[in-house]
Amino acid sequence: MNSEKELINRIKNLKEIKPDKEWVISCKARIMGQSAARQESPFIILAKNFVFQYRAALAGLVLMIGATGGMLAVAQTALPGEPLYGLKKIAEKSIAAVMGQDDRATANLRLAAKRLEEIDIISQKNLVQNLPAAFYEYKIAKTAAKKEVAELVKSNPDRAGEIAKEAALAMKDIDSRERQVYAVLGLEQVVSAAADSSEAAEDKKIIESLIIYFNGNELLSEEQAADLNRVRDLYSAGDYTRAVDYYLSSSLNR
Repeated sequence: MNSEKELINRIKNLKEIKPDKEWVISCKARIMGQSAARQESPFIILAKNFVFQYRAALAGLVLMIGATGGMLAVAQTALPGEPLYGLKKIAEKSIAAVMGQDDRATANLRLAAKRLEEIDIISQKNLVQNLPAAFYEYKIAKTAAKKEVAELVKSNPDRAGEIAKEAALAMKDIDSRERQVYAVLGLEQVVSAAADSSEAAEDKKIIESLIIYFNGNELLSEEQAADLNRVRDLYSAGDYTRAVDYYLSSSLNR
């Protein structure tokens, strides 16, 4: 049986695998049709197909290390603070490494939600000692998700507002789950302008795109117009994290 170090090195080698672009294009055209492939946004298409891609990549990893006793398969149920959790994260990063930018944005949003599920499992099992590590992993995943969305927005200036709004729908779900987790654990969810600087920087990029997007909309209701003004005020005050959180729960994100 290979050592865990050798196994990890083999998984890292997956970064060299590149998808066949011609096959991807022809397959998408057969399944969706040329017109549908052009009309539906890349973010939505990739969101729909992410689960399939993740399972396919994971299946390949499991087959590759089958002779080792299925260590990676076991690692998929590992929780923060447990020995095999590092291997689980390496597998996730290896899968993300072979994805394009659009895919990674979707993947990281899903991973942030997954980290919240791990916190919930830990609380159900009463593994109090694992909670600090679990909250840390969630924080890292949430920041990474916002970073990928911000980079996607930056590289697609013509569709920046549209992409930010689509991503905000997933972010709203994550925010809702986060509030539930905090409530179950009896913790106070603190939103502050002094939030982690890296997350605040990504929030700034996202909220800028959203403001620009809604500034060009002349069909806003009175409630939406008021919410947009509130978002602008928070942005002007440099409270970018609170501006994003306010937007996610406002009438603008319905």
